Amino acid sequence: MLHRTDNRPIPLEVQALYSIAALARAAHVHKRTLQRVLKANHVELLHAGRALFVPLSEIQRKIPALFASLQAAETIRQAARRGGAR
Repeated sequence: MLHRTDNRPIPLEVQALYSIAALARAAHVHKRTLQRVLKANHVELLHAGRALFVPLSEIQRKIPALFASLQAAETIRQAARRGGAR
């Protein structure tokens, strides 16, 4: 089985809940690594079937460094999009 490697940035749309998988793709880390970081910081994970979700407010409150990194990454993505649209 071939693994798809894609280095394009994954934009995060504004929403109340993010899946662990979507946050991991945006942060370019494995989803289990991100899940361990979230659990170690006592972030409340919500289960919906097999999917795990995390409220953005939980990350902001309990892991401010991760929240700041997500904000910075999104700011850079937006600036790149504006620069590319010229």
